Amino acid sequence: MLKQTLITLGVLACLGFSCSSVAENTVVWETLGNTVDAEGAPVYTQRFTITPGTDGGFDRFAFCMFKRGMTPADPSDTIIEILPGYFAIGSPRFADAPKGEPIVVDIVTKGALRNISYAPDGMHLVAGGKTIPVNATRKPTTAEPGMWRTADGGDRMIYGDEAFAINDSLRTDARPAAYMQIPTPKSVTITGDAVKAPQAKAVHRIDDTRNDYWRASVTADSVVVYTNSTHPEAVLAMLERRIAESADAEGRVPAAEIEDWADYAYRGMMIDVARNFTGKDDMKRIIDIIARYGLNTLHFHVGDDEGWRVEIPALPELTQVGARRGYTPTDDAPFLKGIYSGNGNPDDNTTPANGFYTVDDYVELLRYADSLGVTIVPEFDSPGHSRAAIRAMEHRYRTTGDASLRLIHDGDTSQYTSAQSFHDNIMNPALEGPYKFWGIVFDALADIHARAGVAMPIVHVGGDEVPSHAWDGSEAARKLMADSGMTHQRELHAHFMERVARLAAERGIRIAGWQEVALGHSKAYDDAVRPVVAAVNCWTNAGDNGRKIASNGYPLILTNVDYLYFDQTPTTHPEEPGLTWGGIVDEFRPLHATIDALCPADPDVQANVAGVSGTLFAETVRSRAMIERYILPRLLGLAERAHHARPTISDTEYFGALTAEMPRWQADGTNFYLRQPGIRRTADGKIEMNDAYGLGEIRYTLDGSQPTRESALYSAPFDAKDASQVRARLFAGPAESVTSILYIR
Repeated sequence: MLKQTLITLGVLACLGFSCSSVAENTVVWETLGNTVDAEGAPVYTQRFTITPGTDGGFDRFAFCMFKRGMTPADPSDTIIEILPGYFAIGSPRFADAPKGEPIVVDIVTKGALRNISYAPDGMHLVAGGKTIPVNATRKPTTAEPGMWRTADGGDRMIYGDEAFAINDSLRTDARPAAYMQIPTPKSVTITGDAVKAPQAKAVHRIDDTRNDYWRASVTADSVVVYTNSTHPEAVLAMLERRIAESADAEGRVPAAEIEDWADYAYRGMMIDVARNFTGKDDMKRIIDIIARYGLNTLHFHVGDDEGWRVEIPALPELTQVGARRGYTPTDDAPFLKGIYSGNGNPDDNTTPANGFYTVDDYVELLRYADSLGVTIVPEFDSPGHSRAAIRAMEHRYRTTGDASLRLIHDGDTSQYTSAQSFHDNIMNPALEGPYKFWGIVFDALADIHARAGVAMPIVHVGGDEVPSHAWDGSEAARKLMADSGMTHQRELHAHFMERVARLAAERGIRIAGWQEVALGHSKAYDDAVRPVVAAVNCWTNAGDNGRKIASNGYPLILTNVDYLYFDQTPTTHPEEPGLTWGGIVDEFRPLHATIDALCPADPDVQANVAGVSGTLFAETVRSRAMIERYILPRLLGLAERAHHARPTISDTEYFGALTAEMPRWQADGTNFYLRQPGIRRTADGKIEMNDAYGLGEIRYTLDGSQPTRESALYSAPFDAKDASQVRARLFAGPAESVTSILYIR
């Protein structure tokens, strides 16, 4: 067996795991590798080694993990699904477990372990209905080839020699010319020799119809900017960044005339804090990054099945219940069931399971974003993806007797499964509660914006992924359909969207939604809803959706999963965090998200493409550092396409621009994604390594252990002597790559 290094979950939070409070109880997780079951179907075995820190035993061991079929290897053990994605194991061995005696629980799991994001998290014990924190660690998922290779020979690993060739093909000396940092301006004309970067600056307001138009004159005396932007300070900040990054060692820059504008009015990044929470101060850091690269919209996903993260004073239950997750086997607890992360304690705000923005917090975020030229568009998904709101309003009903804000009704026997495997997350369009609820939310948001002194632009109402048969068992829904002459439940969904749109319009609010709000509806629906809709995010082009949305006159936001979902993994390496359902989204995919690729259509149709947006759903997010690693450097490709609808710079120029930015991220402590180092044998048998950037340090081991920042430093080709393998990682500031492996013999 190769040497294995135990890694605490806290140390590797940015790789998709969260830790619980310090405790005497320990749990070690490992995968025993991929095999097949008696029927020849792929399976892998997960092993949990639980060591109690005190005598007296416990009842259950609970953990979070993406839904998979699981069977205990020991027939005396049991496993239950508390919620899709939240599980508990019981065993007769738990009750009288003596202190310090390890208990091994093996779970045979269907499929193969795709990557580290599909491993368990949120582990804790339960005794007498109370949660007990554990110190959770995991063993590496790449210690042995059987851990990632499938039984039929499938191998997603990117080995050292392949990485060497990739790095060799990518590395470039190309760097942005003066003032040509991403997003590249429309034109730069050098008008004179290098001058000392001017300190005097003047900004003048002009009229122009182009999006955030500006032109600037840089001379030895001053920088003079003319702009139509409503946030001239953001334009000036962008220009100052270009000047600083264009200066030579003596602080001189070329005299120049620069002209620029954005092809899109909407240049967005969606950050999800509903599934896992990111606090106010950390979100400010993310807004800084968004603004730095010329994006102007934070699509803020603050309400979904797994959490409601903004205080609504008139409905305190939304955050009292919807912003807390913990261990509970029932639905009548004053908090949500656990999922994704946490330690079972709904009151522990050190985990991303719990937390919300108070009104004061949200006001502060609105003002901060506005000062940087960024508009916050909050999203509260409905009528689907609404489990947190539903459970909160059910708690309100149980504790106050007020049924007027219920979002579901008793006696509804509908059976459905949502895209995330929930069976109880859909508001009922036939009830009045959802519309009263939305009216209160709209009013609260308007009040918060008024208090912040920031205009109320758009509220994203979701509208996506309502499963079939969502209201089959609802007497109220059947009656509404019969009374209104509806023949299909799609019309119930449309009814909901029309009424929510009307509520928004009555308050002078425009709405946004996912592609379902603009596809497959009647002309009467489109005529009623389209004028209220400011943005439609198209996330898949299956069925030519983007062109259909734009052809129907809706303002289309290109948000395609296979180009712009930053929660998708950038490589197939089994250590690399990220989801896999949408394909590989590396740093080049956003750069290639052109209007012609994502909405191939005539110019009159493409005129309805209002913008482009990156997306980061947070199932696998545990920290700000991980958000940074997911969005950087991919955000630069998004920024270039948000600024230019069609191709501009080459892949080589783009990669050089990314490389130029990385030392700045290193210096300010920002995390970012690094490609793994390459490892190969030279003709004379020595071990040679490379990286794609020419920065940072490559650290390596020869004994099969995971390289750390204290491992041997690579400086030149060397003789590996009797080693059977070499492992290496690239480290640069807070960033680190996954491990490269080269088997020698």
